[in-house]
Amino acid sequence: MKSPYKSLFLFLMVVSTYMVLSSSNWLTTWMGLEINMLGFIPLMYLKETTSESETAAKYLVPQALGSTIFITSAMLALHSNALQSLMPIAMCMKLGAAPLHFWFPPVMAGLPLLPAFLLLTWQKIAPIFAISSFHPTLITKILPIAAISALWGGIGGVNQTDIRSLLTYSSIAHTGWMLASINSPTPTLTLYIMTYILITISIYMCLVKQSTKSHKQVFSLKEPYDSFLLAITILSLSGLPPLTGFLMKLLVLYFTEAPTIITFSLILGAMTSLLYYLSLTFTPLLSLNKMHFHKTKMMSKSSIMFLLSQTLPLSFILFYF
Repeated sequence: MKSPYKSLFLFLMVVSTYMVLSSSNWLTTWMGLEINMLGFIPLMYLKETTSESETAAKYLVPQALGSTIFITSAMLALHSNALQSLMPIAMCMKLGAAPLHFWFPPVMAGLPLLPAFLLLTWQKIAPIFAISSFHPTLITKILPIAAISALWGGIGGVNQTDIRSLLTYSSIAHTGWMLASINSPTPTLTLYIMTYILITISIYMCLVKQSTKSHKQVFSLKEPYDSFLLAITILSLSGLPPLTGFLMKLLVLYFTEAPTIITFSLILGAMTSLLYYLSLTFTPLLSLNKMHFHKTKMMSKSSIMFLLSQTLPLSFILFYF
């Protein structure tokens, strides 16, 4: 960050998330969401270009609309309980869940790499945990949104060549899985979000070394070993066994209380997502036998930590349950 004041906005974004997590009433939740939004918008201006200003406006309008719907329905719910169903719908709009995701792909396409990954990870925490604090009857009403998000995230990623677009539709699909895990009797949602953030950070660490967008350019690196690590991370995000992403989806399927049709939609969306993830990583995985790894490179600390991040959470989650 070029400007020191952005550290303050980063601090506001982090503190406001904890404010939402610890709030005991809707007014405090709404204030935390607003501070979170206002703290994230200045972080979008890394290069201070005109396109970033346009992207910030595209982000501000639906976020402000979702906050307005949320606080209005919270106040009107004092007189009519029927209007409470608008509150989780407003949070789904802030999350970018389908079919309320109209703002999410354009914003992701115009953001620099670091703010884009903040939007994919940290900015999901406050709205999803705000939804988890609702009454179970309200959460049940948004389960169709979870099914639509999983299906749309799988279908929308087909024929995409931009790595940002792939991660965008993958995020929409994972949002559906997060919504389906809210009613679980165990802390499945917390584990799912932590694992998703861990895998996404791994992808960010692989992409931050370069400034390419097309997946063909991403996997045509000078070092084939970097392409192999990136392919493993993307397959983990898709939920391919036995990687970490597979177990977090397996936990949702085991503990969720969603109806069968919702569960089937989640599985169908995951299978569709896996289709284009496999096509994306097909070339670097087939060229594995052509790679000549140096012993020192294979045993480097960064490589060991990367591989452990994709496998160790499996053991931790199994021992926890």
